[in-house]
Amino acid sequence: MRNLWCVAILAVVLAQAQERQPGQGVNFYSKEKEVALGQQLAQEFRRSTTPLDNAAVADYVKRAGANFAAQLPGGWTYQIETVGQADPEGTPPANPTHEATAFPGGFLFVSVHLIAAARNEAEFAGMLAHAMAHVAERHGTRFQTRNEIAQIGAQIGAQAAAANMPDRQVGPTVPLGMRTLQRAFERDADTLAVKTMAAAGYDPAGFASYLERLEPPDSPDRDQRLDALQAAIRQLPARTYQTGDEFARVQAEVASIKK
Repeated sequence: MRNLWCVAILAVVLAQAQERQPGQGVNFYSKEKEVALGQQLAQEFRRSTTPLDNAAVADYVKRAGANFAAQLPGGWTYQIETVGQADPEGTPPANPTHEATAFPGGFLFVSVHLIAAARNEAEFAGMLAHAMAHVAERHGTRFQTRNEIAQIGAQIGAQAAAANMPDRQVGPTVPLGMRTLQRAFERDADTLAVKTMAAAGYDPAGFASYLERLEPPDSPDRDQRLDALQAAIRQLPARTYQTGDEFARVQAEVASIKK
Protein backbone atom coordinates (compact mmCIF):
# COMPACT_ATOMS: atom_id res chain seq x y z
CA MET A 1 0.00 0.00 0.00
CA ARG A 2 2.75 2.43 0.98
CA ASN A 3 4.68 1.71 -2.23
CA LEU A 4 1.62 2.51 -4.36
CA TRP A 5 1.12 5.77 -2.48
CA CYS A 6 4.75 6.76 -3.07
CA VAL A 7 4.41 5.97 -6.78
CA ALA A 8 1.34 8.22 -7.05
CA ILE A 9 3.08 11.12 -5.28
CA LEU A 10 6.24 10.72 -7.36
CA ALA A 11 4.23 10.77 -10.59
CA VAL A 12 2.53 14.04 -9.60
CA VAL A 13 5.85 15.64 -8.64
CA LEU A 14 7.42 14.62 -11.94
CA ALA A 15 4.42 15.97 -13.85
CA GLN A 16 4.70 19.32 -12.10
CA ALA A 17 8.45 19.50 -12.74
CA GLN A 18 8.03 18.87 -16.48
CA GLU A 19 4.85 20.85 -17.04
CA ARG A 20 6.47 23.94 -18.59
CA GLN A 21 8.15 22.02 -21.39
CA PRO A 22 5.96 22.02 -24.53
CA GLY A 23 4.32 18.65 -24.97
CA GLN A 24 6.18 17.20 -22.00
CA GLY A 25 5.06 15.92 -18.63
CA VAL A 26 4.08 12.56 -17.24
CA ASN A 27 2.04 10.76 -19.86
CA PHE A 28 0.88 7.16 -19.68
CA TYR A 29 0.21 7.20 -23.43
CA SER A 30 2.83 6.51 -26.08
CA LYS A 31 2.41 8.46 -29.31
CA GLU A 32 1.14 5.31 -31.00
CA LYS A 33 -1.44 4.78 -28.27
CA GLU A 34 -2.39 8.44 -28.44
CA VAL A 35 -3.04 8.24 -32.18
CA ALA A 36 -5.13 5.09 -31.68
CA LEU A 37 -7.19 6.84 -29.00
CA GLY A 38 -7.70 9.90 -31.19
CA GLN A 39 -8.71 7.75 -34.13
CA GLN A 40 -11.35 6.03 -32.02
CA LEU A 41 -12.72 9.32 -30.67
CA ALA A 42 -12.73 10.85 -34.14
CA GLN A 43 -14.71 7.92 -35.50
CA GLU A 44 -17.30 8.38 -32.78
CA PHE A 45 -17.47 12.11 -33.51
CA ARG A 46 -18.09 11.47 -37.21
CA ARG A 47 -21.29 9.61 -36.33
CA SER A 48 -22.82 12.82 -35.01
CA THR A 49 -21.75 15.10 -37.87
CA THR A 50 -21.99 15.35 -41.63
CA PRO A 51 -18.88 15.83 -43.81
CA LEU A 52 -18.93 19.08 -45.78
CA ASP A 53 -19.28 18.37 -49.47
CA ASN A 54 -17.41 21.40 -50.78
CA ALA A 55 -13.93 20.97 -52.15
CA ALA A 56 -13.03 24.67 -52.12
CA VAL A 57 -13.81 25.10 -48.42
CA ALA A 58 -12.19 21.82 -47.41
CA ASP A 59 -9.04 22.64 -49.39
CA TYR A 60 -8.73 26.09 -47.80
CA VAL A 61 -9.05 24.67 -44.28
CA LYS A 62 -6.49 21.94 -44.95
CA ARG A 63 -4.00 24.44 -46.39
CA ALA A 64 -4.38 26.67 -43.33
CA GLY A 65 -3.80 23.64 -41.13
CA ALA A 66 -0.70 22.66 -43.12
CA ASN A 67 0.73 26.15 -42.57
CA PHE A 68 0.36 25.74 -38.83
CA ALA A 69 1.57 22.14 -38.77
CA ALA A 70 4.87 23.30 -40.26
CA GLN A 71 5.36 25.61 -37.26
CA LEU A 72 4.16 23.38 -34.43
CA PRO A 73 6.41 21.10 -32.36
CA GLY A 74 5.96 17.37 -31.90
CA GLY A 75 5.99 16.17 -35.49
CA TRP A 76 2.33 15.21 -35.50
CA THR A 77 0.45 14.42 -38.69
CA TYR A 78 -2.79 16.41 -38.64
CA GLN A 79 -5.93 15.07 -40.29
CA ILE A 80 -8.33 17.99 -40.65
CA GLU A 81 -11.90 17.51 -41.79
CA THR A 82 -14.61 20.10 -42.39
CA VAL A 83 -18.11 19.29 -41.21
CA GLY A 84 -21.47 20.78 -42.08
CA GLN A 85 -24.22 22.30 -40.01
CA ALA A 86 -26.35 19.17 -39.58
CA ASP A 87 -26.04 15.70 -38.13
CA PRO A 88 -26.27 12.61 -40.39
CA GLU A 89 -30.08 12.70 -40.18
CA GLY A 90 -30.12 16.29 -41.41
CA THR A 91 -31.12 17.91 -38.13
CA PRO A 92 -29.40 21.26 -37.45
CA PRO A 93 -27.57 21.28 -34.09
CA ALA A 94 -29.21 23.03 -31.16
CA ASN A 95 -25.85 24.53 -30.17
CA PRO A 96 -23.63 25.12 -33.21
CA THR A 97 -19.91 24.59 -32.61
CA HIS A 98 -17.93 27.80 -33.02
CA GLU A 99 -14.60 26.16 -32.23
CA ALA A 100 -12.52 23.56 -33.98
CA THR A 101 -12.81 20.15 -32.29
CA ALA A 102 -9.46 18.46 -31.65
CA PHE A 103 -8.75 14.90 -30.59
CA PRO A 104 -5.42 13.38 -29.45
CA GLY A 105 -3.03 12.34 -32.15
CA GLY A 106 -3.92 15.06 -34.66
CA PHE A 107 -7.57 14.49 -35.60
CA LEU A 108 -9.43 17.80 -36.03
CA PHE A 109 -12.87 18.82 -37.21
CA VAL A 110 -13.72 22.34 -38.37
CA SER A 111 -17.37 23.31 -38.40
CA VAL A 112 -18.87 25.64 -40.99
CA HIS A 113 -20.25 27.58 -38.01
CA LEU A 114 -16.72 28.61 -37.07
CA ILE A 115 -16.01 29.78 -40.60
CA ALA A 116 -19.27 31.73 -40.71
CA ALA A 117 -18.82 33.29 -37.26
CA ALA A 118 -15.27 34.60 -37.85
CA ARG A 119 -15.15 38.26 -38.84
CA ASN A 120 -11.91 37.84 -40.75
CA GLU A 121 -9.28 35.28 -41.68
CA ALA A 122 -7.16 35.94 -38.59
CA GLU A 123 -10.06 35.10 -36.28
CA PHE A 124 -10.65 31.80 -38.02
CA ALA A 125 -6.93 31.06 -38.12
CA GLY A 126 -6.60 31.73 -34.40
CA MET A 127 -9.21 29.18 -33.45
CA LEU A 128 -7.70 26.56 -35.75
CA ALA A 129 -4.19 27.24 -34.42
CA HIS A 130 -5.47 26.98 -30.84
CA ALA A 131 -7.04 23.57 -31.49
CA MET A 132 -3.88 22.31 -33.17
CA ALA A 133 -1.80 23.63 -30.26
CA HIS A 134 -3.74 21.37 -27.90
CA VAL A 135 -2.69 18.41 -30.05
CA ALA A 136 0.94 19.52 -30.21
CA GLU A 137 1.05 19.94 -26.43
CA ARG A 138 -0.60 16.51 -25.97
CA HIS A 139 -3.10 18.06 -23.59
CA GLY A 140 -5.73 15.36 -24.02
CA THR A 141 -3.62 12.42 -22.89
CA ARG A 142 -1.69 14.46 -20.34
CA PHE A 143 -4.99 15.47 -18.75
CA GLN A 144 -6.19 11.87 -18.75
CA THR A 145 -2.90 10.77 -17.18
CA ARG A 146 -3.22 13.34 -14.40
CA ASN A 147 -6.78 12.23 -13.82
CA GLU A 148 -5.68 8.60 -13.52
CA ILE A 149 -2.92 9.57 -11.08
CA ALA A 150 -5.40 11.55 -8.99
CA GLN A 151 -7.82 8.63 -8.98
CA ILE A 152 -5.06 6.29 -7.82
CA GLY A 153 -4.24 8.65 -4.96
CA ALA A 154 -7.90 9.05 -4.05
CA GLN A 155 -8.49 5.29 -4.00
CA ILE A 156 -5.41 4.65 -1.88
CA GLY A 157 -6.44 7.40 0.52
CA ALA A 158 -9.95 5.98 0.76
CA GLN A 159 -8.59 2.50 1.45
CA ALA A 160 -6.29 3.84 4.16
CA ALA A 161 -9.16 5.74 5.75
CA ALA A 162 -11.40 2.67 5.60
CA ALA A 163 -8.68 0.63 7.30
CA ASN A 164 -8.54 3.16 10.14
CA MET A 165 -12.34 3.54 10.31
CA PRO A 166 -13.73 0.11 9.28
CA ASP A 167 -17.27 0.91 10.44
CA ARG A 168 -17.65 3.88 8.08
CA GLN A 169 -18.27 3.97 4.35
CA VAL A 170 -15.41 5.79 2.61
CA GLY A 171 -15.53 6.34 -1.16
CA PRO A 172 -13.04 7.86 -3.61
CA THR A 173 -12.87 11.63 -3.58
CA VAL A 174 -13.17 13.92 -6.58
CA PRO A 175 -9.69 14.64 -8.02
CA LEU A 176 -8.40 18.01 -6.91
CA GLY A 177 -6.81 20.58 -9.19
CA MET A 178 -8.19 19.28 -12.49
CA ARG A 179 -9.97 22.56 -13.18
CA THR A 180 -6.71 24.39 -12.53
CA LEU A 181 -4.96 22.04 -14.93
CA GLN A 182 -7.58 22.73 -17.60
CA ARG A 183 -7.01 26.47 -17.25
CA ALA A 184 -3.26 25.98 -17.50
CA PHE A 185 -3.64 23.90 -20.65
CA GLU A 186 -5.92 26.52 -22.22
CA ARG A 187 -3.36 29.24 -21.61
CA ASP A 188 -0.54 27.04 -22.90
CA ALA A 189 -2.53 26.48 -26.09
CA ASP A 190 -3.28 30.22 -26.33
CA THR A 191 0.40 31.11 -26.08
CA LEU A 192 1.50 28.49 -28.59
CA ALA A 193 -1.32 29.52 -30.93
CA VAL A 194 -0.27 33.18 -31.11
CA LYS A 195 3.36 32.19 -31.75
CA THR A 196 2.28 29.74 -34.44
CA MET A 197 -0.02 32.29 -36.07
CA ALA A 198 2.71 34.90 -36.24
CA ALA A 199 5.21 32.42 -37.67
CA ALA A 200 2.69 31.37 -40.32
CA GLY A 201 1.87 34.98 -41.25
CA TYR A 202 -1.50 35.47 -39.52
CA ASP A 203 -2.22 38.38 -37.19
CA PRO A 204 -2.59 36.92 -33.66
CA ALA A 205 -4.79 39.87 -32.66
CA GLY A 206 -7.56 38.13 -34.58
CA PHE A 207 -7.45 35.21 -32.16
CA ALA A 208 -7.83 37.60 -29.22
CA SER A 209 -10.79 39.39 -30.79
CA TYR A 210 -12.64 36.15 -31.55
CA LEU A 211 -11.95 34.73 -28.11
CA GLU A 212 -13.22 37.90 -26.49
CA ARG A 213 -16.57 37.40 -28.21
CA LEU A 214 -16.61 33.63 -27.63
CA GLU A 215 -15.88 33.64 -23.89
CA PRO A 216 -19.05 34.16 -21.81
CA PRO A 217 -18.94 37.50 -19.93
CA ASP A 218 -19.66 35.72 -16.65
CA SER A 219 -16.87 33.17 -17.06
CA PRO A 220 -14.68 33.34 -13.92
CA ASP A 221 -11.48 32.93 -15.95
CA ARG A 222 -12.36 35.23 -18.84
CA ASP A 223 -10.46 38.37 -17.86
CA GLN A 224 -7.36 36.52 -16.70
CA ARG A 225 -7.24 34.46 -19.87
CA LEU A 226 -7.66 37.48 -22.14
CA ASP A 227 -5.02 39.43 -20.20
CA ALA A 228 -2.57 36.53 -20.53
CA LEU A 229 -3.33 36.27 -24.24
CA GLN A 230 -2.72 39.97 -24.83
CA ALA A 231 0.53 39.73 -22.87
CA ALA A 232 1.67 36.86 -25.09
CA ILE A 233 0.86 38.90 -28.20
CA ARG A 234 2.81 41.91 -26.91
CA GLN A 235 5.88 39.72 -26.50
CA LEU A 236 5.96 38.95 -30.23
CA PRO A 237 8.25 40.97 -32.49
CA ALA A 238 6.40 43.81 -34.24
CA ARG A 239 5.53 43.05 -37.85
CA THR A 240 2.95 43.74 -40.54
CA TYR A 241 0.58 40.94 -41.51
CA GLN A 242 -0.80 40.62 -45.00
CA THR A 243 -4.43 39.70 -45.64
CA GLY A 244 -6.09 38.39 -48.78
CA ASP A 245 -9.63 37.90 -50.00
CA GLU A 246 -9.66 34.09 -50.15
CA PHE A 247 -11.31 33.75 -46.76
CA ALA A 248 -14.15 36.02 -47.85
CA ARG A 249 -14.73 33.71 -50.82
CA VAL A 250 -14.72 30.70 -48.52
CA GLN A 251 -17.28 32.37 -46.27
CA ALA A 252 -19.43 33.07 -49.32
CA GLU A 253 -19.26 29.37 -50.20
CA VAL A 254 -20.32 28.46 -46.67
CA ALA A 255 -23.19 30.98 -46.78
CA SER A 256 -24.49 29.45 -50.00
CA ILE A 257 -24.35 25.96 -48.48
CA LYS A 258 -26.26 26.96 -45.37
CA LYS A 259 -29.13 28.59 -47.32
